[in-house]
Amino acid sequence: MGIARTVGLTLLLAVLSATGTNAVAQVMAWGVDGPTSKKMDVKPIFALLHARGITQYRINAYLADGTDAFQVQTYREMIQLAKEYHISLKPILFSPFQEGDRTDHGKYPKGDAAALYASAYNRTYKFVSEFRNDLPDWELGNEVNLQIKDADGKRLFGKGQTAAEFDTPPMNDWAAVLRGMSDAIEKVNTEYGLHLRRALNTTSTMFGFLDFMASRGVKFEIISYHYYAHLGVNPHHFFGHRDEGGFDLFKKLASYKKAVVLNELNCAEIYDSDYENEAGKPKTETGFKSLYSTLKYFAEQTDLKIEALDIYELLDEPAKAPPENRFGLMYDLGRPKVPFFLLTQFAGGTLSTDEKKLLMERGLLP
Repeated sequence: MGIARTVGLTLLLAVLSATGTNAVAQVMAWGVDGPTSKKMDVKPIFALLHARGITQYRINAYLADGTDAFQVQTYREMIQLAKEYHISLKPILFSPFQEGDRTDHGKYPKGDAAALYASAYNRTYKFVSEFRNDLPDWELGNEVNLQIKDADGKRLFGKGQTAAEFDTPPMNDWAAVLRGMSDAIEKVNTEYGLHLRRALNTTSTMFGFLDFMASRGVKFEIISYHYYAHLGVNPHHFFGHRDEGGFDLFKKLASYKKAVVLNELNCAEIYDSDYENEAGKPKTETGFKSLYSTLKYFAEQTDLKIEALDIYELLDEPAKAPPENRFGLMYDLGRPKVPFFLLTQFAGGTLSTDEKKLLMERGLLP
């Protein structure tokens, strides 16, 4: 970390003594999606999150098979720091198949469904066993539902409500992978008398993905959902289903009678080509209002119990192409954006007088 960033982060932590606490009732845990870099120093990140009342950190877990000492040691160190700063880690399991490797580096040369299952099962079992007493929740991949496209080559945004739409060769391959992960975690639970939970993710209206995976034997206790909406969108009628016969996001999520987390959320304005990523600019300011509206709605609604909400993501990733380069709550650890103060407010953390002013002058305080 450079001197300028270190000074910026020190100042950020120092202003917390200026006090000011959240006026919104804390009805769920609040968190962020972390950087994906394996070499990221998480200590200053966890210190900052703790100071701001942010308690969850969602992060990739690239499955190790017992020989990847770097991956295992990285997680050991991260878990120790998370305990020190009272941060709950939420790992996302990634198998070799996520990168297109059907044989797991040649270990399963047939590359068929049985190979995909065995690779996912064995890697998951070893990794989860290693951290079984530290990490209670495990997410089975990320946005796997987006791996399928319709006859026009488009993703199923606004569609995908039936299991039949996902009964394709690629999705059956994914079912083998996710069932391997799910079964491995169940084996750990059985062997050690634990109750580790499995999370399965979907987006948009693609609840048929959950139904399809369940029909293929993938077990899960948590639904993780991703939500990005423009200002003015009614969360109940997400993706324009207001007049299409009763689709209601909250009722649909509640119908599964499972725990629900929103572990990726941000304003959809960031996806727009004219988003400036600069406070004071019109589209960026609209995005601030959009995010505030969404957070306020989810915090105050009573239709659905939401265990946790994580904003995607903590830091900008300037090496990526737009829009993936600008989702951060901060440009870097020394330069927060207005949405970082928004999350602090909702998480019950402390804001400085100047930070409060930035929110108040925009009408972004409850």
